[in-house]
Amino acid sequence: MDNRKHYLDNLRAFTILLLFPFHIFMIYNNWGEEFYVRGEALLITSEFNSIVSFWMMPLLFAVAGISSRYALKKRSAGEYAKERVSKLLLPLIFGLLLVVPIQPYLAGLFYNGQANYFDSFTKVTDFSGYDGAFALAHLWFILFLFVISMVCLPFMIWYNNKGKGTLGDKVPLIFVILMGLLPCIGSLVKIGGQSLKSPTEYLAYFLLGYFFLSNDKLLEKLDRYRFLLLGLTVLYSGFTRFIIDGEFYEMASWLWILMILGMGRHYLNFKGNITAYLSKSSFGIYIFHQSWIVIAAFFIFKVTDSPVLQIPIIFLSSVVLTYLTYEVCKRVSVFSRMFGLKKSP
Repeated sequence: MDNRKHYLDNLRAFTILLLFPFHIFMIYNNWGEEFYVRGEALLITSEFNSIVSFWMMPLLFAVAGISSRYALKKRSAGEYAKERVSKLLLPLIFGLLLVVPIQPYLAGLFYNGQANYFDSFTKVTDFSGYDGAFALAHLWFILFLFVISMVCLPFMIWYNNKGKGTLGDKVPLIFVILMGLLPCIGSLVKIGGQSLKSPTEYLAYFLLGYFFLSNDKLLEKLDRYRFLLLGLTVLYSGFTRFIIDGEFYEMASWLWILMILGMGRHYLNFKGNITAYLSKSSFGIYIFHQSWIVIAAFFIFKVTDSPVLQIPIIFLSSVVLTYLTYEVCKRVSVFSRMFGLKKSP
């Protein structure tokens, strides 16, 4: 009997697919944040990104926490740490050396008309790379996840050795919702340049995933109250977006996570050839996608000034090139090890 929670794989894969429109639309954001190339500020694409921003990365950290719980049921601490090194640290290092540098280089060309490719290795500013200097770019997620996993490992092992199970069996829904105060507190610590990020906020999502959202009875509750959670999520997100101007923003993110897990458990707990491929390829797609988006946008902007033409061409070309890169790399042993890819059978 297959007891795997396929909806978690599907949610992770679909979320990573959403990064294609999300990062393309970052080129056209209307809130003033720079990107590696910059287009006309557009309302509709910016609103899409504002909605997706509520939950996209918080969900990935929460799912990573859930997955770590399941992983440590089957692996020792040493095996878990070794896997984190091979699946996160090595791809991070080689991604920063081989995949990311083209983004700040093209940013330098786009904004200044000239750039030095080696500035992305030798010049350090705010880690965004929008100014042509060293960039973490989208690989900040892998860095945060690796550090959080390693920092939490001793505590997770200690807790497991006590023989304690997951929490949340009999926790009322209102208290589950109020757990969103933890990432609110965590968000007080932020690092980075223009695009500030909070490692402690994402630590909170990871730990909530590990200790609470891996509890089957709690997940059943989220499934049962999925439409109530949908209503609360929409109402509170609108409230924090338009009325209180971002205060307790992370509570909205938490509501999105609860709602999406409930909906996912109910509607997405299936496996097919397409979903299996998307799940297997999702990590590689994450690593390669943004560089191809920036490359595609840089050259397409030289051809047309129309966002109506730019956006679909950037989307189609970056998707095709990303998947081609993934397919090639997973078949070459040295690349599959460098980027933590599952080899083809």
